[in-house]
Amino acid sequence: MKRTLTKTFATAGAAALLLAACGEDSGSSDDDNGSDEAQDPVYTEMTSWNACEVLDNLQPIADEMGIVGWGSTTAEGGEPGNSELGNTLDPDALGCNGLLNLGDNEGMGAGGELQVKIIPTEGEGEATAVFEERVSAAEGESSEWDEAASEEFSDPWDQGTVVSWLGDTSQPNVEVIARDGQWVFHIDLYHTQDFGLRGGGEPSLAFSDDELNQWFVDTYLPEVSQTINDRIAEVQ
Repeated sequence: MKRTLTKTFATAGAAALLLAACGEDSGSSDDDNGSDEAQDPVYTEMTSWNACEVLDNLQPIADEMGIVGWGSTTAEGGEPGNSELGNTLDPDALGCNGLLNLGDNEGMGAGGELQVKIIPTEGEGEATAVFEERVSAAEGESSEWDEAASEEFSDPWDQGTVVSWLGDTSQPNVEVIARDGQWVFHIDLYHTQDFGLRGGGEPSLAFSDDELNQWFVDTYLPEVSQTINDRIAEVQ
């Protein structure tokens, strides 16, 4: 498999500049001296989340895809792993991730890897830049493979794009990236091809890739948007 290891995104943003200390005769109070502007409360709240808890351990996706195991492409049971902000997989994101087992596939098995990420930022401008950077990276990778496609979507999102392609050994790949205000949501998935479809046979997997991608946009992402925005509303 080409993508047996997860992709790592470089940490965005420049280092903060230190403010010079004010002189003894400046007349400024201690409250005004030498302190940076308070961090955005929504960003602060989101960075404290457990992504797997917020996203119900990815159970809706597991149900839709027929995932029978996590943590290995052959094991059954288990659950996805939580990644906090600053993790090595994607430092700017909170994640719920794991290798996955899709069960029997014409006697050969089917596996893959799923990363589902929440990227909080401190403002819409920063979130827009993050969204565009991730879409550009996905489209760049897809262009190197077969059947590359990119399709935009919106409501209830401010911006959204689905990028798909067939990778090494015809593995289906999809990245779904969406922005809502100051946060970005990112699904990154690849899996073994459905061997049942070779030669026009019956499918072995519980889903088709086109149907799954549409389900992400039409059903799953609106539910995620509602869940996360309800949490955000509690601190606004």
